[in-house]
Amino acid sequence: MNDKNPIEDLKAIRKMMESSSKFLSLSGLSGIFAGLTAIVGAYFAHLEIKHWNLLMPHYYLQGRGQEGYETLSLRLLLIALIILVIALSFGVFFTWLKARKLDKSIWTPLSMRLVISIMIPLGFGGMFCIGLYVQGYPELIAPAMLIFYGFSLLNGSKYVHNDIKFLALCEMALGVISLLDLNKGIMYWTIGFGILHIFYGAIMYFKYDRK
Repeated sequence: MNDKNPIEDLKAIRKMMESSSKFLSLSGLSGIFAGLTAIVGAYFAHLEIKHWNLLMPHYYLQGRGQEGYETLSLRLLLIALIILVIALSFGVFFTWLKARKLDKSIWTPLSMRLVISIMIPLGFGGMFCIGLYVQGYPELIAPAMLIFYGFSLLNGSKYVHNDIKFLALCEMALGVISLLDLNKGIMYWTIGFGILHIFYGAIMYFKYDRK
């Protein structure tokens, strides 16, 4: 402690308290690359839907409409899974790099609490989306994903920088807005998981990572 500069002492104490209660190794680059991955995935999903719209009359004329719809659903599910794996891989990689730079461990009791607080709402959200699909409401899946994802971020925000609360609120608000325009679900999904992630990741990178 420096008795001649109490302001600096208070800043040092605040920094130590924050580092012990917040997971500060989360990298802004994780958000940027997750957003880019989501945009690329949304583009391929758009191509699949466009291709389905062209073939849809032929499927129904042959009495295979349900078969074609199930094929489209499986392709979209595969794209979603690939997006998830790639985005998570980027997230872990860049967070590991930042933790290494800060000489900290990426797996700590704090980071585990963060993962649990995020995964619980996401898990229930995933089951809810499956239920929507089974019950025949696929157009509600994109809004539900945005709302549950925003809620999971808000639930985990107590363990990271408070800036993530703004991303969480934007995701939930976008999910509600998309309910009013269900025909453009993929557009709102792309904005939420793509553009908002890139915007938030860039802010985090220039605000924290470059210091």
